[in-house]
Amino acid sequence: MGAGKTSVGRRLAERLGRPLLDGDVVLAERTDGRTAADIVEQDGAERLHALEAEIALDLLRSTTPAVIGPAASVIEVDVVRDALASQFVVWLTGPVERLAADAVGKPHRPFVGAGDPVELFAIQMAVREPLILPVTDLVIDVYAATKDEQADAIVAAFG
Repeated sequence: MGAGKTSVGRRLAERLGRPLLDGDVVLAERTDGRTAADIVEQDGAERLHALEAEIALDLLRSTTPAVIGPAASVIEVDVVRDALASQFVVWLTGPVERLAADAVGKPHRPFVGAGDPVELFAIQMAVREPLILPVTDLVIDVYAATKDEQADAIVAAFG
């Protein structure tokens, strides 16, 4: 959350000549325009995460080559992790303090408005990092390069 998966994803999709299948966009399409924050508020976090996992699996099953930007929560679901293991996976990450600061104030982001966002990101990182690293082909610190440089690095690694 807040790492720039949509911004980098757009650039990457353009460079590769593939569509970007953004989990947030698909979520809104499937829920009559609701954002992740709306779903958490109305249906709860469990429902949001179930929808995000369902969407990720659907996108990963697509036979059309694409750049896929799933929600970060999906890494916590075994079947999604298994599906990701056979894909080229890039993890966009950075210091939790900066990621949290970038996510605050964006109304479509769930969870960051309540409590300490840095603590939230630190907890999420502690849970998700050991799950994503084994299926990741490339780790990018989003604060060490521009979005264009990140997309170029992914293209070079994907090669």
